[in-house]
Amino acid sequence: MPNSEEELRRIAGEIEACTRCPLSRTRTKPVPGEGPPKAEVMFIGEGPGRNEDIEGRPFVGRAGDLLNELLASIRLDRESVYVTNIVKCRPTTASQPVEQQPHEAKDRRPTSEEIDACSPYLEKQIDLIQPKVICTLGDTATRFILERYRLKAGNISKMHGRIYSAGNLKIVPMYHPAAALYTAQLKTTMQRDFKKLAGLLEQTTLG
Repeated sequence: MPNSEEELRRIAGEIEACTRCPLSRTRTKPVPGEGPPKAEVMFIGEGPGRNEDIEGRPFVGRAGDLLNELLASIRLDRESVYVTNIVKCRPTTASQPVEQQPHEAKDRRPTSEEIDACSPYLEKQIDLIQPKVICTLGDTATRFILERYRLKAGNISKMHGRIYSAGNLKIVPMYHPAAALYTAQLKTTMQRDFKKLAGLLEQTTLG
């Protein structure tokens, strides 16, 4: 029987070959996600941005730097958590890959059709990793994950930092780090929410 690590690699291979939605035509590299196959904590964002599209890794730009900083603030290594997105290719206003773009394309929210096409990969990742805590980053990821577990989703401004239970799984919605780059108050809010995450981990995974 293949182990979780082998299965995650197989899923990554499926993502690299995927043509289920139009994002496959404008991506430079797909971004399956990264982290240990039995991570206790899983961070899920909306979709890759420009830097992620170029490198094929999640959260490697300025938002990734902030995520790493927040992880370090509660003594978590980036290598100890699994990081991925709802959609695995960059949702963009571009009509061609980044190296062929005549000007800087903008990121956008993934459409419901793109989420429907791509989310089965995330479902498989969650089922394989079986994290004890899922941290959703931003509105799109929060809504998707809470609805997956039949929990009511609302605006991230009201839900952030709260702890939701789905059986043994804990779900902690948070602002997306990209939003906190432009609003100092949101960075302070995220720092507080990460402290709540640290307290939760002491109770559920480290004790």
